Amino acid sequence: MSSSDRTLLFLLLLLIPTALWAPGYVVMHYPELVSPLLYLPWLTLGATLLLSQVYHQGRLGFLVILTMLLYGLIQWQLQVPLFQPGKRLLFWLMGLGGPLLALTLALLPERVPFSRAALGHWALLLSSVGALVLAVQWPGAVQVLTEFLEPRAFVLTEHSPAPLLMLAWQALVAVACWWLYLRRRESADMAALLVVVGLMLVCIGFARPMISATLLAVVGVALFVVVLEQGHQMAFLDELTGIPGRRALNMALKRVGKRYSLAMMDIDHFKKFNDTYGHDVGDEVLKLVASRLSRVRGGGKVFRYGGEEFTVLFPGKPAKACVAALEAVREDLADYPFVVRAAGKRPEDHKAGRQNRGQGGANKQVQITISLGLAQRGGELGDAEAVIKAADQALYKAKKAGRNCLKLA
Repeated sequence: MSSSDRTLLFLLLLLIPTALWAPGYVVMHYPELVSPLLYLPWLTLGATLLLSQVYHQGRLGFLVILTMLLYGLIQWQLQVPLFQPGKRLLFWLMGLGGPLLALTLALLPERVPFSRAALGHWALLLSSVGALVLAVQWPGAVQVLTEFLEPRAFVLTEHSPAPLLMLAWQALVAVACWWLYLRRRESADMAALLVVVGLMLVCIGFARPMISATLLAVVGVALFVVVLEQGHQMAFLDELTGIPGRRALNMALKRVGKRYSLAMMDIDHFKKFNDTYGHDVGDEVLKLVASRLSRVRGGGKVFRYGGEEFTVLFPGKPAKACVAALEAVREDLADYPFVVRAAGKRPEDHKAGRQNRGQGGANKQVQITISLGLAQRGGELGDAEAVIKAADQALYKAKKAGRNCLKLA
């Protein structure tokens, strides 16, 4: 499970106790906080919107705007008994249309909210919310829609106005958002899922005081965390391989202490490989090497240094104690049957790749090897720059010695 998966699971689980416990607790024990709490969603969602603008997370920003519009709709139109036909219909339409809008925004192209290129996104949002409000202003529309929805509005409990039809639709959209996240692993898909689940919980507990304020304030916090995590990944993770990059290595070296070893390595004949098979296949090689190196034992932490170069940092370890772990990943990679497939034949996932491996045809199996240089801090190597330079010189020795080997500084 990746860090993004763990974050998403934690945030989803956070919404459930908030829905069950927080509204009643606040109303019962802190009635003086009821009025200020009504403004809390505006603060959390507003802060998230600003942060999404900084990180150019356009689709996530529009999901925040959608949540703000839904909260405004609840506060300005639905703070009355829902037995009134127009209000009850507005509640139903919000519960049906809100999740669909969230899924649609996650699928739209990336557009920064406060830019001219985002006018289409704004038009979609404002026209959709406007249509919900206008629909309940026309007596004919109210009658037709109510006659269609009311027979299907089987109440979940006597305390909830949410019909099962609405909840089933919301659950279906939530599953679609989850599937989308598993396919693409994008922050907008995480945000869409959180918004849909949050709205679903609001609809289920809509009869409870302060349910929309407390839950949507927490949704705002959850979306803020998603933006922060995305910003962290942009800053510290290599986009192609998914492992920490050069900036993360620099930060790690600042806090590693005075005792550590560091290995520099690169892929043998990588330029020739790229020229022969193309950059797409070269990218697959980089992903493969990063994946195999990430299995290094002995407490090693893997980073992409740049290009075809990688670094493994061993905190608190002398160089000789790291040799066995590095040799193990070097041999593992050299023994891996990497297959260069004909154009358009490379599978999209590892499972399909394993099934096709070794089937021959137009495919060609090649050996991927790495050369390594290892150095430890100490003596004349008193700082990180000196250690990296020594490891780099040892790497050069490994290449001169015939490649696919490890040399100590």
